Amino acid sequence: MLERKNFYHNVLVKLPDDYLNGQDAGELSKLKYGLYSVGWCGCEMIAVYNAARDLGVKTTLARVCYEMYPKSSIAMGFFGSNVCVLGKFFDERGIEYSSTWDYNTFFNELPHCRCGILSFWNHRRVFSSLHTVMVKYVDGKIVIFNKSNKRTEPVPVDSRNEVTSKKLFIKGYLFEKGAEE
Repeated sequence: MLERKNFYHNVLVKLPDDYLNGQDAGELSKLKYGLYSVGWCGCEMIAVYNAARDLGVKTTLARVCYEMYPKSSIAMGFFGSNVCVLGKFFDERGIEYSSTWDYNTFFNELPHCRCGILSFWNHRRVFSSLHTVMVKYVDGKIVIFNKSNKRTEPVPVDSRNEVTSKKLFIKGYLFEKGAEE
């Protein structure tokens, strides 16, 4: 029921028809996920939305939150979403992907894919918060979408170590084809 109330709130928030970055900045921070703001716990939903957009899926962040909340939220959104079930959004749309728990597999395959979603610990394993982002290769660089709470533009980096380390990597999803392919 909470997802329905949040959906009616979220559709009134005006977001750009573009990739979303800076989850705790501007209008994006006004969206709700569970009992909390997207600024607090919405990185997984933003990553799913950005990947869906890149893959040609017509949706909104409000719709992604509505659909995914019952399947993925942890503690009514306090801990964000379970990164192990993010693929359900794409399963329901028949979009193929692979997932991996291996850092090198993810980054070795990413240049051959349209985009990827990855989750990683922020500071140390288990005892810190985690973050989830959408990434893709563009002109030889890895571009990170929603890199941090206040960065409102995608961030291009030269190497995988600038995204996260092998020690902090949790899980990644790789998408070779989009919705229209």
